[in-house]
Formats: sequence, C-alpha cells, structure tokens
Amino acid sequence: MNNFHEITPPRASEVAETLIFQEIWKRVPNKSFVSGLWLRDFYRTPLWKNCFLNIIPVKDYPNFRFYCGNIVLLTPGERALYLQCTPESLIHYALDIEERTGGKATANWKAIDDLKAELLVIYKKHFPFTYKHIIGYKYPMRDVELIVGHLNAEFWDSFK
Repeated sequence: MNNFHEITPPRASEVAETLIFQEIWKRVPNKSFVSGLWLRDFYRTPLWKNCFLNIIPVKDYPNFRFYCGNIVLLTPGERALYLQCTPESLIHYALDIEERTGGKATANWKAIDDLKAELLVIYKKHFPFTYKHIIGYKYPMRDVELIVGHLNAEFWDSFK
C-alpha cells in the first residue's frame, strides 16, 4: 500500500511543461519535425515526453522554456541523436531512414538548425542581454510571462 506522505508532488514547472506539451500535441500534426514519421505510438507511454525538443536549450535561454515555437516533435530516438550524437551519426540516420522507406522519407536536420537561428534572433530581440544599461539583466518573472504569452499567441495565430 502506498503512503501518500512519501509521494513527491511534481514541481509547478513540470506541470506547466506537461500542459504545454499536451497543447502542442493537440494542435500540431503528430509527426516528427525532422523525418515526418508518425508519433502516435508514443502517446500515453513513458516515452511521450521524449517526443518534445526545445530547439534552443533551456539551460542557456531559460526565458524560452514555455515558448511553444521553441518546441518541436521528434521521435525519442531522433531527440537522443540530436542531443547526444555526432554530425556523422545524424547523416547516417538520415541515410538509414531514406533506405528503410524506399526514398519516401529522410531526416532533415538542417530544418532544426534553421529554426534555431530564427529563434535566437527572436530571443535576443525580446530578451536583450543589456537592458536599461544593465549588463546581464535578469527579467522579472512577470515580464517573462507577458512576453512569452504574447509570443505564444502570435505563434498559434500563425496556424490560422
């Protein structure tokens, strides 16, 4: 029998992240951003959260953690490849996908790099390193919420 006092509740950021992932899952085709492979088999499994990738890393750009435009869907294997492997491994994977699908699909890793460049421009525009002559300015949480909320609204409006 479980002792409820021993269960650790999720942090608020984990709950918010899960809600954002669910919203993305509902609104975006459940296909890999890189290869176009379907991700339906991962829904409601322990691997489901591994289908989401923050294009620009949250540890370096924390204000974009909850920006929906910074999150894309990948297979868990593609996500692991992108985060941990060499460029040669990415090329090998692209060739393997092409071979397995008879040339119908390939892995377009350049799409991630292109999106990353766009997102960095947006990030630097909305969260400059120097603000009011203060270098390394830390934005208050309320300001981050307002800016990211506005960016999310623009992102979802772009799908209409």
